[in-house]
Amino acid sequence: MWDGRSRRGPLGACAAAAAVGALAIALLGADSPAGAATKPTLSGPSADGPLQATIRRDTHGIPNIIGDNFADLGFGYGYSIAQDNICELAETYVTVRGERSRYSGDGVQGSFGPDGSYLQRGNGFSANNLDSDFFYQRIIDDQTVEKLIDQPPPDGPVDEIREGVRGYVAGYNKYLADTGVGNLPDPRCRGADWVKPISELDAYRRFYQLALLASQTVAIDGIADEKTPGGASSPINADGIAEGLQANLKLPIGSNAIALGSQATANGRGMLLGNPHFPWDGPERFYQAHLIIPGRVNVSGGSLYGVPLVLIGHTDNLAWSHTVSTAFRFTPFQEVINPVNPTQYLYDGQWRDMKQEQVTVMARTDSGLEPQTRTLYSTSHGPVLDSLVGIPLPWTPATAFSMGDANAANFRYLNHFFFTNQAQSVDELDQIEKTYEGIPWVNTIAADSQGKAYYADIGSIPNVSNAKAQECDSPVGAATFQALGLPVLDGSKSSCEWGNDPDAAAPVIFGPSHLPSLIRDDYVTNSKDSYWLANP
Repeated sequence: MWDGRSRRGPLGACAAAAAVGALAIALLGADSPAGAATKPTLSGPSADGPLQATIRRDTHGIPNIIGDNFADLGFGYGYSIAQDNICELAETYVTVRGERSRYSGDGVQGSFGPDGSYLQRGNGFSANNLDSDFFYQRIIDDQTVEKLIDQPPPDGPVDEIREGVRGYVAGYNKYLADTGVGNLPDPRCRGADWVKPISELDAYRRFYQLALLASQTVAIDGIADEKTPGGASSPINADGIAEGLQANLKLPIGSNAIALGSQATANGRGMLLGNPHFPWDGPERFYQAHLIIPGRVNVSGGSLYGVPLVLIGHTDNLAWSHTVSTAFRFTPFQEVINPVNPTQYLYDGQWRDMKQEQVTVMARTDSGLEPQTRTLYSTSHGPVLDSLVGIPLPWTPATAFSMGDANAANFRYLNHFFFTNQAQSVDELDQIEKTYEGIPWVNTIAADSQGKAYYADIGSIPNVSNAKAQECDSPVGAATFQALGLPVLDGSKSSCEWGNDPDAAAPVIFGPSHLPSLIRDDYVTNSKDSYWLANP
């Protein structure tokens, strides 16, 4: 709970502390919770310029990290989180490299090998390793992440984020080099061949995985499994699909938050209670840290593993939390298939060829590592899928389904959290939300020291109005929209594409003027329910 008072903590006097050497970390205070032995100073060379950070752990083991710049801050963060959670992180990087089928044995999140699977704790859905490898290998082959990074801001990351990622990777790799895989304190991955140094691209691929948490990664098996184009013989059962999705398409996570304004507190300052319901284990649990660049950044809170920014927390004068949004971040499209060529789909009266990509991954077999190749398909709307959260969406000689994903090009969320980590008021946060619309799948609830309370669901949301859904829904969409508010749009008409708002931060998402936000002096709240309940 944050009560609107500045909390610089015990670290204000530590701002001048500096370690010796071109690449150094000062590790002070309590030992890490993992019990790793530490020295006051660790140093080493750095090809990209000197990096240094001071890390003080409080009595609970929480790292308080001080750096002179964002590269230093990322460096200290990367070292700290690797020291505390190397096994979860290392396995996550195996996943986004498309290499789960390459290894054998058990990991932390699931078993390795092509027949194994792992639980995505952030969305509650399991994925087969081989399907997952094909899914992420296509992202690698297409250089999807590289293209997102190369965009200038506001779509691509600002320079300070790039510097923070450079430092984070250096810190992670330094811990691994200093400790050695064979000496890791956590027996779950000690000596494991899948624990390796990471690259900056690995870090960005983890960011992308998190962006897709409530969209494509709920359908990994349906997108990346082996398909026979037009080979399904069962008829489309619209009501059955709607009933199945209504039962299965619910994230098993939620969260609650209450923000109080000046009318509800004794001292007239804001007050926030955040109660996030993310998992207690796995890589989508929160890692708590306090990040300081003297005179520029003083932010404390939690972040999902692999993201060296605070995602829920507080600065000196602003506190914020998040709850899972009820708005879908994707819509399926139902395509009309050419009966004589099942890899062609109808668009404005013309047959279009699906994009067909040959994707190859390495899988461990009884004979050793062997290449496995599949063809993955997509339309102009997105990847072709034959199931969604385990509910079949058959690819028949007459129809197929593809997924439009509003977060498929969303790296704006990195800029959103970077600037939120420095924001000092509800008004400033509101401007950040409207500028970037980067939040991928959550509401925001916040309060500031001036006594303002804030609710918003301003983020990356497909621009599909109720009118468009009713006009463009396929027969399956008519059933799913009535059952759970999810349209399935007619993919054969350009008039059924997602719309564009002039004030939107990116194409085909709603602009801020069409998204809910509320600033009040009494209170706002959300418990994974509809936006109109923020203050009944």
